[in-house]
Amino acid sequence: MASKKDLLYDKCAEREPGTIFFQEDLVLLNIAKDVEELVMLCQLLVDSHLFELLESGQNTWDRTLCWRLRTREDANKLRSMDPNERVVYSHISSTSDQGMWTRTIKAKTNFHQTVINKALKSLEGKRLVKSITSVKNPGRKIYMLAHLTPAEDVSGGPWHTDGELDVELIDTIGSVIVQWVEGESWVEQPRPVVSKEAIARKKEAAAARRHDPAADPPKYKPPTGRAGRPLVPHPPGYRNYPTASSILDFIRNSGVIEGVVIRETDLRMLLDNLVFDGRLERIGAMGYRSTRQAPDDEEPWGNGLTQAPCGRCPVFNLCEEGGPVSASNCVYFEEWLAL
Repeated sequence: MASKKDLLYDKCAEREPGTIFFQEDLVLLNIAKDVEELVMLCQLLVDSHLFELLESGQNTWDRTLCWRLRTREDANKLRSMDPNERVVYSHISSTSDQGMWTRTIKAKTNFHQTVINKALKSLEGKRLVKSITSVKNPGRKIYMLAHLTPAEDVSGGPWHTDGELDVELIDTIGSVIVQWVEGESWVEQPRPVVSKEAIARKKEAAAARRHDPAADPPKYKPPTGRAGRPLVPHPPGYRNYPTASSILDFIRNSGVIEGVVIRETDLRMLLDNLVFDGRLERIGAMGYRSTRQAPDDEEPWGNGLTQAPCGRCPVFNLCEEGGPVSASNCVYFEEWLAL
C-alpha cells in the first residue's frame, strides 16, 4: 500500500499544479485494484497531508468528494504543526493573496481568541504566515502565507509600505527617473563655425555694454552639457524618447530599489504624477521628455521662449522694424545665435 500510495502521488504530480482530481480521474490511473483500495490510498495521502480533501458542488445534494495535490514541502510544514495551527493555516491558505482578517479566522474556526493568537504566533515564528496592514481597512490585521505577495487592493501596490503611502520611496524613484530621462531628452549643440569678424563684433558689443551703465543685457543662461555647450532638443521626428517600458528596464537594472516589484502599470501612475508636477512632459503617443523649469530671481535659468532674447529683452517695447531697435540689428540676437 505504501508503494502504491507513492505511485499514485507521483502520477498525480505529473499534472498541472492545482489540478482537482475526482474519483473517476484516479481510477483511470490504474494503480488501485478496485475502488475500495483507491479510497484507502487517498485516505493515506490525506493523513500524510499530501492530498487535500475538498468537496465540489454548491448544494448539499450534489456535493462530490475530490482531492487536490500538495507539494511534499507543504506537507512537511503541515506535519510540523499541532492540530489548532493546522486548522488556522488551512483557512489562511484558502484566501491566497487576499489574506484573512483575525475576526474572520475566529468565525471560521470557532476557536477562542487565545487559541488563535497562540497559533498565529507559532506560525509566524515558523515563517509560515505573515501579518500585513490592509490599505482598505487600516485598522484590520490581515494574515496570509509568508511566501505570497499581497494583492494590490490589499497592500496598495509598491508605493505603499505597511499600509501607508511611502512618500520617500516615491520621491527617490521620481528623482532618479527625471535625471535619467533628462539625459535622454536633450542633445548638446554642436560647436558653431564662427568667423573672426563675428567674434570681433561680439567682443565690441560686450565691451560697449560693460561701459554703458544703462545697458541691461538679458539674464538667461541655457543649460549646458559636458563640453560646456548648450543643450537643445532633438530634431523634429526624433523617435527614441524614453517610454514607460524603457524607463522600467532602467529602474530594474539600475539597482535603485531592491525587494520591491514594480509593474509597468505601477510605473505609469508615477509618470503621470511627474507629468502633472511639470517635471516630465509627454512626447508623442508613448514617449516622455524632461522639462526646463521657469526661471526665478535667484537662479536666472530659462526654458522655452525665455531662453531667446525676445523673451527677456529689456527694450522689447521699442523693438519694431524701422524703429531704434529691431530684429535686423539686435545685438542680443547675434550673441544668442553665436552660442
